[in-house]
Amino acid sequence: MTARNRRWWVALLPLALVVTACDGAAAPADGDGAFEAPDSVDFVVHTGPGGGSDVFARAIAELLVSEGLTDEQWPVLNEEGGSGAAAMAFMAEQDGRDDVIAAHTVTWLATPLTNEEAAVDILQLTPIAQLVSEPTVMAVPADSEFDSLQDFVDAAEADPGGLTQAGGSVTSTDALAAEVIKADTGTEWGYLSFEGGGERIAALLGGNADMMFGGPSDFTEQVAAGELKVIATIGPEPTALFPDAPTLAESGFDLTVPEQIRGIVGPPGMSEGAIAFYEDLFEQLLETEGWAEYAEENGFTTAFRPRSEYVEFLTEQIGILTTELEKLGLLAE
Repeated sequence: MTARNRRWWVALLPLALVVTACDGAAAPADGDGAFEAPDSVDFVVHTGPGGGSDVFARAIAELLVSEGLTDEQWPVLNEEGGSGAAAMAFMAEQDGRDDVIAAHTVTWLATPLTNEEAAVDILQLTPIAQLVSEPTVMAVPADSEFDSLQDFVDAAEADPGGLTQAGGSVTSTDALAAEVIKADTGTEWGYLSFEGGGERIAALLGGNADMMFGGPSDFTEQVAAGELKVIATIGPEPTALFPDAPTLAESGFDLTVPEQIRGIVGPPGMSEGAIAFYEDLFEQLLETEGWAEYAEENGFTTAFRPRSEYVEFLTEQIGILTTELEKLGLLAE
C-alpha cells in the first residue's frame, strides 16, 4: 500500500468494527478499528471488452497507478447481460465487501425502470461518487447523404422503419435519446444493439447501420481517418472534440434528452471507511494532470459529486427518467 493510501485510513465507530478476512470478503480492519485500503480492487463493468464502460474503467485503473494513487492496477470484471441487470445483480451478491466497486452509466438507472425482471436498482447498492458527464454526438459514414440531424429525420419520415441506428443496450442514453427524438418527430427507425463500441462502429462502417449516437471519443479515430463524420451534438452544449457539430437547439429541436453520466458504486453494506476511502481516492484522481489530459482527449466534462450529493442526484434522475419513460410507453408495469 502506498504512503498516500495510508493517509486515507479512517476511524469507523467508537467501538472497533472487525471484519472477518476470507476469500472474497471485505478488507479487514486493523487492531485499532481503522479501515485499511485493500491492495487490489475488483472493478466491475456491465459491458464486454471494448465497450464504453470497459474502456473507461481500464483507463481509470491505469491512471490510478500512473498517478501514484495505487500500487497495483485493478482487474476489470465484465459482467455482461440484461442491459446492466447482470452487473447490478452481481454487485448485490457482494454484500459487505470493501474491495469491489463498479463503474456505472445511466443504463443502471433506466434498466430497472424498463425491465420488470431486473431485481436490483442502483439505490440498493452503495453509490459512491459521480466522476463525469459525457456529451452524446451523432455520427454517420463520411459518404452519407446526411449532413444534419434534420436530414436524417426527414429521411426517416419519408421511409418509416427504413433506416437503422447502431447502439448499445436498449436502456442506454443513445437508445433513450433516439426514442425522445422519434416521439417528438413522429418518425421511426430500426435499432441494432451491440455490447461493444467496436461492434457498433463496424456495423456503421460496414453499411449495416445508417447512423450512431455515442460519446465523442468513440469517433475520433474514424473521423480523423475520413471514414465517419459527426453531424450533430445530441444535447444542449457543444463538445470540445467536435465544436462545429450543432446542438439540438441549433439543429431546430426543442428537446431534453437523457444525459450520460459515469460514476462509481459499491455493493450493499460497504463500510463507511471504504466509502470515504474511494470518495477521496477518486477526488484526488480528478485533480491530476493525467486525468485532465484523459478527460480532454475523450470529451468528458469532469463533474465530481461525493456520496452525500450523489445519492440525492441519482434519486432526482430516476424521477426524471421515470416520467420520460412513462411518456414514451417504455416504463415496466
